[in-house]
Amino acid sequence: MRRGGGFLLACLLVFGLSGAAWAKTGVALVHGKGSADLANPSVAWDYWGTDMIKAVTKNYTVPYVICHYDGTQYMWVAAGQVAQQLYDFITQQGITDLVIDTHSFGGIVIRWIFSNPTYDWRYPTIIQRTRWINSIAAPQKGSEAADLAGTLAGSWLTGWIVDLVGQNTNSTYNCRTDWMAYYNQYYLKGTEGRPALPKTVYWISGWGLWNDYWWTFHYQDIGLATLSGIAGLPGEDDGMVAEYSAEAVGVQWFRTEANHHHNRRNDFRAIGTALSTDF
Repeated sequence: MRRGGGFLLACLLVFGLSGAAWAKTGVALVHGKGSADLANPSVAWDYWGTDMIKAVTKNYTVPYVICHYDGTQYMWVAAGQVAQQLYDFITQQGITDLVIDTHSFGGIVIRWIFSNPTYDWRYPTIIQRTRWINSIAAPQKGSEAADLAGTLAGSWLTGWIVDLVGQNTNSTYNCRTDWMAYYNQYYLKGTEGRPALPKTVYWISGWGLWNDYWWTFHYQDIGLATLSGIAGLPGEDDGMVAEYSAEAVGVQWFRTEANHHHNRRNDFRAIGTALSTDF
């Protein structure tokens, strides 16, 4: 059983033993990097897929917000866009117990917010109202795939695989291993030797590649398996983020065979169903 007793104790401490007041729970989903079109709510919805969102929210019975931001921007720019949506959701719906589910770069965006509470006036309210963060395949120490991205122009990889990695965008620069080493040293909390984050992060890391190979050919699966080898991702990885990086912040929830495409979906492995156990 994961974390249930701790949440009950927290409710009792915050709201008192009488039961006169209880938390109002909500969930936020924060997508990863990608195109500028991810600032469109419908594109952000499709990033996760209806089956994933339906599973996470227990058939839409849990109040939710699907955050959307320009997927090409630096983490602090994306954080400003996300913070407004989180703040509005919290204040307009009276959310006092927020669970934040993130995928990939979305985990870095949220980590910026929780690492820099004085950077933006909206951050303290978001931090105070959050129960915890579930971070799926976040490149907490960067990604060797992002290191590769700047070298792809004009190569035989240009095209379908570049769509997976991104190329020379600010968010891709943020995900480089050397850039993340700098941020982890000076701006971001939670890695070894740095101050702790104010709320717990539970990580989910991916180690699978050929998820749909034997049933149907998806370009994402072929691309991620190819990228894993070309980028030289060390150890186990999901085709985009190595496990050492995804596991660098927070405490373990579980590892999944789902690759970087499928670990934001509720198809190859029931990731959304697992996330829904928080409610």
